[in-house]
Amino acid sequence: MRIYKAFSVPGFFLNPLKTRKPYEPAWMAFLLFVSFASLARAEAVTLKDCLSEAMAHNPAIEEGQLGVMAGDEEIAGAKGKHLPKISLNADYTHRQDPLPFIPAKSTTIPAHFSDEFASWQAVLSVPLYQGGRIQNGVRLAKIRQVVKENTLALTRNEIIANTVNTFNKLLQMEKLSQASNASVKALSQQRNNVALLYQLGRLPRIDLLKVEVQLANEKQRLSTIDEGLSASRETLAFLLGRSLNSAQSDLEPEGEPAFSHIVCSFDPGWASARKRRPEYRIALKGVEEAKLMARSSLGALLPAVSALGGYLDQTGFEPRHSEENWFGGLNLTIPLFERSLYADLRRDRILAKKAEIHLKAVENRIRLELRNAVDSVARARERVENSKAAVDQARESFRIEGEKYASGAGTMVDLLLAQAADFTASANHTQSIFDYNAAVVEYRRAAGLLEEYLK
Repeated sequence: MRIYKAFSVPGFFLNPLKTRKPYEPAWMAFLLFVSFASLARAEAVTLKDCLSEAMAHNPAIEEGQLGVMAGDEEIAGAKGKHLPKISLNADYTHRQDPLPFIPAKSTTIPAHFSDEFASWQAVLSVPLYQGGRIQNGVRLAKIRQVVKENTLALTRNEIIANTVNTFNKLLQMEKLSQASNASVKALSQQRNNVALLYQLGRLPRIDLLKVEVQLANEKQRLSTIDEGLSASRETLAFLLGRSLNSAQSDLEPEGEPAFSHIVCSFDPGWASARKRRPEYRIALKGVEEAKLMARSSLGALLPAVSALGGYLDQTGFEPRHSEENWFGGLNLTIPLFERSLYADLRRDRILAKKAEIHLKAVENRIRLELRNAVDSVARARERVENSKAAVDQARESFRIEGEKYASGAGTMVDLLLAQAADFTASANHTQSIFDYNAAVVEYRRAAGLLEEYLK
């Protein structure tokens, strides 16, 4: 798409009176040198380059990846509660009075007394039944790991959407900047021509004032566009994970604002969202987590059984005596009454209902986003088509007014109005293309299809 041809009407901005000053060639050569030097420093990037760099270097993604790694260790820790536990205990005691630290074994084997004694033991314990809490703990760890993975996917989606939109905005702003620069250049040339004709008495001063006002307005618009261009460039660098400093970023996007017909409909989008939308999967896992938490709270009210065994070595010093023992047994714990456990159970059952309602709310929000996105894509497509027709009409009108003014049949007001309408039509067209692409991004976000931009 070429939207700047209208700013160079053949023969209109030529200077038939040759008012160019002697120093202009050198000055223009300097400007060309500066322009080429600036282009040489610029870093040309494509959308694919930007997405690849953002996925590799954005700190938010790295943070999410570390969270997933921590989730792997959480699963390993939950599984480890199934395994036996081995502990080593040591004790040393000195008393004022002797104590039978080794009890009597029979009527013929008395107890052993000492006021200074020590012992150490190695104990092995094996959980046999914990009311299902260990198994539920493993399942909870796995669910939370899936939630972390989907949270990372959500972060990736946000960065993808923001990167695509910022890249497209940068393309749009560059096109507007080029068009505005061309308009400023044309108006400056026009102002010089009108000023010369005014000095020769061939045009009234009002024509010169009209051109100067139009030029001042165009320079103001160019300044605003350049400000937005700089902000978009810095935002893109931020999304790529680059550290910003006092020097301006030199990113220059390659390509043109693209417009391609994409079919967007509600039912396929909803089916895709249920499978791929991170928010939906997080809410779905939230229901499972809440139910497991309730089951774990119920398991705390059930008996717990564990087996234990070990080796004990006891030594007394005054008088000196040492004895070794092996031991083993079972431990049964039956909670009879603990009010906090019942409160925890009621709380977790309430949270399970809350999670189900939250899932319903997420479903409704996704449906709304899909419905709005489908409508936005359709409306934006219409605006692109309408604005393209307006560009062609405004360009032709500007061409005709330029020829009329050059032949003396037109007025300065009509020419300036046609020029302003031409720029406005071009700006509206580039804006409509950006709006269309942004609407497509929103549809893909709603349907969980943003990863397609990485392909």
